[in-house]
Amino acid sequence: MERRPLRVVIVDDEPLARARARRLLAEAGEVVVAGEAGSAEEARRVLHETAPDLLLLDIQMPGEDGFALLASLERRPAVIFVTAYDQYAVRAFEENAVDYLLKPFRRERLVAALERARRALADPAELSRRLEELLGSLARPGATALERLTVRVGNRQIILRVDEVLWFGAEEKLVFAATASGRHYVNFTLDQLEKRLDPRRFARIHRGVIANLDHAAALRPGFAGTWRLQLRDEKRTELPVSRARARALRERLGA
Repeated sequence: MERRPLRVVIVDDEPLARARARRLLAEAGEVVVAGEAGSAEEARRVLHETAPDLLLLDIQMPGEDGFALLASLERRPAVIFVTAYDQYAVRAFEENAVDYLLKPFRRERLVAALERARRALADPAELSRRLEELLGSLARPGATALERLTVRVGNRQIILRVDEVLWFGAEEKLVFAATASGRHYVNFTLDQLEKRLDPRRFARIHRGVIANLDHAAALRPGFAGTWRLQLRDEKRTELPVSRARARALRERLGA
């Protein structure tokens, strides 16, 4: 049986981004673009006139951002956030977003988000339950230091607290967060993480390693003036410490 097309409004301050979203939505099928807007002010008018099922919403826009727009709406459609900034993911889900797409996203990823939107619209109670389980007791992020981040698990993105991370590393230009349960790829570079993580807890101990010192067990000498940082995990993971960073780390650990 043919399904009723989803009526979608696109809100993004970049005309090229709106054009690309229209094209991908057309390729996805079973979708009607009911309208589009380049600002929160314009979006309020379009949403009032069209009453869509789904809002494809950019977060960062001049003036009012996407969150301010949602806060001003009496009737909220289902929402898929679209942004280039990974750090907004927690708040996006707190706003009951159906999904969160990172630019540039592929058509397949958009199709999956649209299917999730259909399920949410069919069963709003289930959406609320899923979001409650996902967020738990998370508070709105207000601190400067990064407290949570999204990681990829298959085709899904889940929210991970940084205190669960034993260390961050890189392999073949992809950055991962290593936890007790395994490695999860993140949408940050190590340089970006070094600037965003709490320096009282995390340290760049090697060009390719940022360690969570809350999980440090011992600092052991290696070869040719190098050191190895041993963690307290079950595997007793040992991380390389470069000679250039060894002195500072030894001072921090009192070694």
